Amino acid sequence: MKTFIKIVYWLLGILAVLLIIAYLLPKTYKVERNIQIKANSDVIYNLTCNFSNWHLWVAWTKKLDSTAQFDLIGPNCQVGTTWKWNGKILGNGEMILTETVPGQLVAYDLAFNEGKYRSLGKIVIEAQNDSCKVSWMDEGDLGNNPLNRYMGLFMDKIMGPDFEKGLLKLKAVAEDRNDWPKIEETQLPEQVALLIRDSAVPETYNAVMGNAYGELMCYVFSKGLKTAGYPFAIYLTWDSVTMKSTMDIGIPVEKAASGKGRIRVEKLPSRKVIMANYFGPYDKTANTYYILEQYIREAGMEINGNPWEIYVTDPMKEKDTTKWQTNILFPVK
Repeated sequence: MKTFIKIVYWLLGILAVLLIIAYLLPKTYKVERNIQIKANSDVIYNLTCNFSNWHLWVAWTKKLDSTAQFDLIGPNCQVGTTWKWNGKILGNGEMILTETVPGQLVAYDLAFNEGKYRSLGKIVIEAQNDSCKVSWMDEGDLGNNPLNRYMGLFMDKIMGPDFEKGLLKLKAVAEDRNDWPKIEETQLPEQVALLIRDSAVPETYNAVMGNAYGELMCYVFSKGLKTAGYPFAIYLTWDSVTMKSTMDIGIPVEKAASGKGRIRVEKLPSRKVIMANYFGPYDKTANTYYILEQYIREAGMEINGNPWEIYVTDPMKEKDTTKWQTNILFPVK
């Protein structure tokens, strides 16, 4: 009996020591990893502020947990947007975007297990000559629970390897996009437009579009209308064999009552689009289309309409074709 009591006392003593040690341990933890990425800060920012792009580089994806379901609530890269998940391996959790500085900072609140475990995360992007230093951090309050205090000793070993894998993948993805044009997710506003529908093959594009825009501008001047944006073309059909396109060639105007001849007036609805800023001659745009389609596919979106080309640069005023800006976009959902 005495031996048993001694064992109990020893166990209580050990427990007391462990509790004392626990309260002497740090109340907070911080995990941080850094990497150098040879890419533009805007490219890195778009891959990190946009939660729909995280599956391209983080370790926590369907490849790790095929049962996981992900939900994105809110527009990309805007404070308040929430990314939620639930899976057998990943468990349940959510990230809420709390602060963004374009090209510099992405901060978020992270919660697991119905909010039982919370922490603050951020990704800092520092431009340095032709590359960027990217730092990924997570820090949290361990509270007064002694088990959490001991767990804090292992947080770096638990989270650190995933941060390292994620940053290495982020580096690979970002550097692969160095030659990509600037791409943005935006909302095309509702607009009134004068439109002419016509068809062309590569040899006749310049003549067909030149004639159409000339006809449209003559109508604008004759009716005293005011233009409200850049000329554009909506590509309705394209034959990969003959390379023939059918297009709605248009100019936005403030208002117009009716058209004349082959000129018609339409109110084009607002729509969500993915848009690339292409610079170069009009006959070299094909690669930008491929890049946009890849971007849309990787972001888990679907094309929801015909592609547009918006002609920002007037080729009659700018003779250097490398400076011609064309905004190429796809409506998406």
